[in-house]
Amino acid sequence: MEGTRKSIWDEVKRIDLVDYLDTLGIRPQKIRNNDYWYLSPFRQEKTPSFKINRNQNVWFDHGSGEGGTIIDFGAKLFQCTYHEFIEKLTKGNFPDLPKATPKPSADRPEANKLEIIRVCELSNSELVRYLKERAINPELAKRYCHEVEFRIGSRSYIAVGFVNRSGGYELRNSWFKGSSSPKDISLISTGQDKVSVLEGFIDFLSALQIENRTIRQLTHHSDFLVLNSLRMVNRALPIIHPYGRVNLFLDNDLAANHVKDTLKANGILYRDASPLYDNSKDLNEHLVSTKRLGQSKDEEQTLRPHRKSRGMRM
Repeated sequence: MEGTRKSIWDEVKRIDLVDYLDTLGIRPQKIRNNDYWYLSPFRQEKTPSFKINRNQNVWFDHGSGEGGTIIDFGAKLFQCTYHEFIEKLTKGNFPDLPKATPKPSADRPEANKLEIIRVCELSNSELVRYLKERAINPELAKRYCHEVEFRIGSRSYIAVGFVNRSGGYELRNSWFKGSSSPKDISLISTGQDKVSVLEGFIDFLSALQIENRTIRQLTHHSDFLVLNSLRMVNRALPIIHPYGRVNLFLDNDLAANHVKDTLKANGILYRDASPLYDNSKDLNEHLVSTKRLGQSKDEEQTLRPHRKSRGMRM
């Protein structure tokens, strides 16, 4: 068991950090030889101080003095332990992930670039199972999502794909969270006067299924704007401005506060709906917990013995 765990850690460490950040929508601000410089993913800044040495496949944050491998990065970014990050990345069944490669030469295409191969109707049983684990109705998902086959290097994978307005896809399966280029926001519009703003498409699908009466009232007769990354908020401002009512369904975390501050600074009035699910990290986690609670109640009713009727008393 110990040997297996060590081999998984070693495999994860070989994932190309530059490619992994790219799947998260984090792009370098400048590239100098093997050094890729980014605005720090851990704070707001105007001058890039976060560096990846692609040759060594390690990162260093000059603003905080921290650095390390992809495991150190993931644990800090998602505020979890090393084991939790690896579990998040692999779901316990380590797949073939993109490995670190030397920086490509000018005359050779980037080896680990994510490339869309095929888009079709959502039907793959593993993807359907993944959606059900997230309490998402697969039939509902088929209305807004597709099954997307994509390639990273020489390996092919399959994921639930949600298209953005520029033709890129947000990609999710049980172990992968990423996107294809170009990265952009997604707008689902039927010409309504109000808009519901969400961070990701899983939350969007959750909003369509949620049984909370207040949430349903807020999303009824609403357009939906999915940011696909909180970094897209400035790109979304011109779309949000004309709406008469704006309802935010963002995560209950500090990163969402930046979006709220940006909207305020741009004169956009909104209703923050996150207190309606403040016991959960996000809207999908709230949906999953309510579904489980409902199932528990149903099971309790089924197992509870029925008392025999004694008839009417005269």
